[in-house]
Amino acid sequence: MTRRRRWSMPHGRTAWLSAVGGAAATLVCAQALAFWPGSSYEALPSHCDRSELVVAGGTDVSLNSQRRQLIQKWNTGGNPHATLVEIAESTDSQHSQIKAMQESRGCGYDVLIMDNTWTAEFAAGGYLRPLDDIGNRGDFFPAALETGKWHGKQYAVPFNVDVGLLYRRDGAQAPRDWPHLLGSGVAMQLDDYEGLTVNALEAVWNDGGGGLLTGEGRPDEKTLRTSVFPALRRMAARASDPEPGTRTGGPLTASRSYDEQKSMEAFMAGAPLMRNWPYAFSTLATEPGMRDGTRLRYAVAALPGHTVLGGQNLAVSEYSPHPDTALRLVEYLSGTESQKLLFSCGGFAPGRYSALGLRPGRHAAADVQVRSCSAFTQERLDPGDVELDQAQLTELGTAVVNALDRARPRPATPHYSTFTGTFRGCVQKLFDRTGTDAETFARAVGRSLDGRTASC
Repeated sequence: MTRRRRWSMPHGRTAWLSAVGGAAATLVCAQALAFWPGSSYEALPSHCDRSELVVAGGTDVSLNSQRRQLIQKWNTGGNPHATLVEIAESTDSQHSQIKAMQESRGCGYDVLIMDNTWTAEFAAGGYLRPLDDIGNRGDFFPAALETGKWHGKQYAVPFNVDVGLLYRRDGAQAPRDWPHLLGSGVAMQLDDYEGLTVNALEAVWNDGGGGLLTGEGRPDEKTLRTSVFPALRRMAARASDPEPGTRTGGPLTASRSYDEQKSMEAFMAGAPLMRNWPYAFSTLATEPGMRDGTRLRYAVAALPGHTVLGGQNLAVSEYSPHPDTALRLVEYLSGTESQKLLFSCGGFAPGRYSALGLRPGRHAAADVQVRSCSAFTQERLDPGDVELDQAQLTELGTAVVNALDRARPRPATPHYSTFTGTFRGCVQKLFDRTGTDAETFARAVGRSLDGRTASC
């Protein structure tokens, strides 16, 4: 059993070629037709006569591809065969490709691994089967479970939760509050992708815009102008390029080219602090330069303020030819034992209390109880393998629980893709000092929440 996995993500994945037999043929054919200009593709019966399940999601960045191992474990348990198809690395690309399949009513997918912001859009579009009968829902973290609801119905359940965490190198001082964090040289994710929306929302919530642009609430243009825009402008002052005649930019300027991977690069190269998701903890632990024997050269804690409640949910496609079996697979992947493996062996924060040794009535951070991967699986480590020990996993679990207490969802709207594209475009213009003003910002973001095209 090999658990050592380097942090860098693979490039040029050929997921289509790794799918097995009929699932691969279904996927390739359906995708090609879904993207063909003017296509009105209807899934043909022959495409749906496959016996195996297809699970569609993004690139598996869990330690040792633990998601894929969970699928393999399902397959060895006498269940119908399932194949995990890794569509793309970026959330934006995953959304586009899964949406294209669902819009075409293609039966290429059975189980969807979705960013938790997609629920409203996909449920409103009729792409998901309701999961109201799924068992043991009370064990899920309530806020995470809520991201799978639309108009009171449960359409998805948590697979893993994500919360922004603060990583600190040995010797670095923890910031006292949010302004000190932004001025500390922290590595963030400010490149032009969903990470910019996430980091910018956290800046808004921790600088005068608490409770805005979260959930189903809709701030009016005055509020966007007077509470959201000023917070983003203050963040932009720390992220802008150098003024003419000066040599250096603000403390966040370097982060404008960072995604999760590049911010880990910067952290390993010496950045004192980093904002990143829970999976970075185990990913960094595989790097020799970040270890001193078994001791880690860094620590993790909750951010000093509110964080985005990210994560990925599991849903059953409305067009699955095997909806009942797909539901069983969702229950298996989101169950306690799978969630424990996902955390202890994969480094992903679970969606259930029980996976961290908690329960709804006993869920303080001090109550976290977890075991190492080898203790949980009763498998021996191979020479050279690296795993997190119980104390390190407890540190990570504690940070996650503390962050969950201050986590907020992104806007819940069927038009989320329009919102996030508009919002981060406006933030980029603030970073670039290209002249967007509060009035233009408020009008554009307000329109985007209703699905209307707008820009700053």
